[in-house]
Amino acid sequence: MRVYFRKSGGFAAMFVGFILDTDEKPGPEAEELKSLVQSSGIMSKRDMRMEKARDVYLYTWQITENGKDHSVTIDQLSMPEEVKPLLDFCMARAKNMLPD
Repeated sequence: MRVYFRKSGGFAAMFVGFILDTDEKPGPEAEELKSLVQSSGIMSKRDMRMEKARDVYLYTWQITENGKDHSVTIDQLSMPEEVKPLLDFCMARAKNMLPD
């Protein structure tokens, strides 16, 4: 499983994220990520955004598993409870994605 995560937006236009391929980097972190992806139901979610919301953070996951790609973007106001543990895991590992 390959997971690409990005947090963007907000008033200051922030871009942070991370990439983890569980096949290339197996171990406890990879197993935890796989478990969180499964329990969050993120692979069956569609984009969730409040149309009138401004200056909110957007969280995007692009996940490849068993040859299938899934991409979903959820804004901070629409984040389902079951996805929050996955979000916390991703944010704890996210780094600045803007070039220096």
